[in-house]
Formats: sequence, C-alpha cells, structure tokens
Amino acid sequence: MIYLLLSILSSSVIFITFKVTERFKTNLIKLITVNYLVAAILGFSFNRHPISILNVFTSNWLPFALLIGFSFILMFFLIGYSTRLSGVAVTTIAGKLSMVIPILFSILYFSEKTTVLKISGLVLATIAVILTSYRPIDKAKNIKLIILPIAIFLGSGITDSIVKFAQTYHVPNSMSLLFSAVVFLSALILGLIFILIKPKSLSKNISIAELIGGTILGIANFGSLYFFILALNNSKLDSSVVFGLNNICIVLFSIFIGLVFFKEKFSRVNFAGVFMAVIAILILMNF
Repeated sequence: MIYLLLSILSSSVIFITFKVTERFKTNLIKLITVNYLVAAILGFSFNRHPISILNVFTSNWLPFALLIGFSFILMFFLIGYSTRLSGVAVTTIAGKLSMVIPILFSILYFSEKTTVLKISGLVLATIAVILTSYRPIDKAKNIKLIILPIAIFLGSGITDSIVKFAQTYHVPNSMSLLFSAVVFLSALILGLIFILIKPKSLSKNISIAELIGGTILGIANFGSLYFFILALNNSKLDSSVVFGLNNICIVLFSIFIGLVFFKEKFSRVNFAGVFMAVIAILILMNF
C-alpha cells in the first residue's frame, strides 16, 4: 500500500504544481521540458543495476517505453491546451474518467475476477469523480471544443492500459526504474524536438519559476510513474482496483489541498461527490 500512497501523493503534486506555476505565467513548453529532464535524470541516477545501452536497445520493453514517453508528453500538452480552451472542469473530468479504460482492460484482457461489490465500487468511484470535478461550464464552448477532452480521455486511458500491459509482460521489478527513466528520456527528446520546431518558445530564457516548477514537476512526475508500477507489481489488490483507488484518492487529496491552501469553493454537488468517493474507497479497500 505504501507504493500506492506515494503514487497518489506524487500525482497530486503534479496538479498542485501546474496550478501554482500558472500564477507566474510560466511557459508550458519550457515547464514540461524541464520536468522531463529532471525525471529522466532521477531515473538513471537511482538505477542500481548496470546500464547497458545495447541491452536497452535490444530489450522487449523499449518499444513500450518509447510509445508511453510519446503519449506522456502529448497528454501534457493536450491537458495544458484543453485547460486554456475548454476549461479546467472539462479537462479534469476527461482525465479522471480515463481510469474506466484501464479498469475495463484489466477485467476483460486479464480476466480479473469481477463481483457485484467490485463493479459497484468502480461505478461509484466513476460517479464520484464526475461530481467532485464538476464546475459550471459554457455549454456552447464545451460543444465546440469537445475534441480535446475526448482525446485526453482516450489518450490517458490507453496510456495507462499500455503501462499495465508492459508491466505485466515485459517489465520486471528490477527494471522498473530503468524503464521509467527511458520513458521520461524519450519524452524529453520529443519535447526538445518540439522546441526546435517552434523557435518562438526560445525567445526568452527559462525563468526561475519555470526552472523551480519544472524541477518539482519532474520529481513528482517520476514518482507517480515509478511508484505506480511498483504498486501494480506489489499490491495484493487487483490492478483494476489499484487504478480506481489511485484516481479517486488523487481527486480527494486535490480537493483537500484546494480547500485548505487555495481557498477554493465547492458546491453541494462537489461535496456529494466527496462523500461518494469515501464510500467507494471503503468498498474497494475491503474488496
């Protein structure tokens, strides 16, 4: 359970960091690039096993690492743009609801045991995510820009499913750290390529806020993937339950931080979602 808790904490820090750095008008491209640089350095620095470039290039998990790295940076950009265009509410709902895809994937592909109690907990968790993430939105604007949230929903869900598949068949515990490092390195390379293609993003030097924010984001980003893989490998819970608990706890923790530190206001609908989330967690934990 400790790995799941660390994954939840790391993922929550990502959202908090994005919210704080937005106040300093940070450049999203620079912030994300610094983030993946730090994450890649951490991955290679903490790796205790000898690193052989030949073994990495010939490993079965390399294609999955490259694919996940590409998906990671793509999702970060989509989330950033969707937040600006479609709003935070739509983007958050789309990202959190993506947990449905890996949960269904785990149940259908890996034939994990299903019971009425388990399905009830997962359904309740999904509804809780919708209610806790809900914010009033412009319906007309939502219709026009629905493509971005749909892309985030599908992309995040498919990415998590690929992580589960790779972790099950290709990434042993001893390789989890190196695998995570290669994932972030591939995302970093793609980010640098994007910067070179978009020279306007290099018009100014990296600010202190972008450097600090990117560093914190990189540490949290690295931890969220690495600890999540360890949670999948070591948890006694089914992976479908791990996915559900991970997402719903991130929502709850983010709400707590928002209420206490950012003085955010929540409606009755949001608090109803919080109550349902607690019930869902109790059901899934006792499953």
